[in-house]
Amino acid sequence: MDLSPRLAAIAAQVPQGSRLADIGTDHAYLPVALLLDGTIPSAVASDVNRGPLERGRLTAQQAGVEENIDFRLTDGLRGLDESQADTVVIAGMGGELIARILSEAPWTREVLLLLQPMTAQPELRRWLTENGYRIQRETIVCEGEKLYIVLAACGGQDTPYALAEFWAGRQRRGESAPLRLAYLDDLLARRKRALAGMERSAHPPEGIETERQLLAQLEQMREEWITWQQ
Repeated sequence: MDLSPRLAAIAAQVPQGSRLADIGTDHAYLPVALLLDGTIPSAVASDVNRGPLERGRLTAQQAGVEENIDFRLTDGLRGLDESQADTVVIAGMGGELIARILSEAPWTREVLLLLQPMTAQPELRRWLTENGYRIQRETIVCEGEKLYIVLAACGGQDTPYALAEFWAGRQRRGESAPLRLAYLDDLLARRKRALAGMERSAHPPEGIETERQLLAQLEQMREEWITWQQ
């Protein structure tokens, strides 16, 4: 089964033999693909809506792996615990919704989380680092004309994040991230437009100094990244 670049980036990080929970599974493409290639022996696939869950069940039936997937109609991680999953995927949702789902399941500090937020990435990074999770790595993926982030996280503490790291993630010397510069450039362009809008206002908003600080830190991160690649 051919996965989209976003789902393929997640699939590549699922450990062999995992007990997978795919939250908001929709068509169940991810667990079906991982079952077909032998990465996982079984999976839980959940969705809050019956329609997507039935589409996922159809995908599994067509692939001949329906008996290996436990389909559940439930909100987020309700009804699951660490005895049923050691790898949890939450993809294709807003960052604030992902944070809400995790806040209702503190046992997720004991498992591997693979998170792909569509929006509110800074809010999700902040929530994770302030609520007992450690972001192990970030993968930047290009799908169509957009760049997406996959966060791998687990329970633990990390050194405090700077403002720009909540927005751009933490970069590390020597890491392989061919799309990192494009990601930083895209983020810088968007924050520059936001700051320009603030500065045109007759009454500059309260957060304008924070926005200037963010922009300066992002510029510094970009220069640091370029230097590391030389």
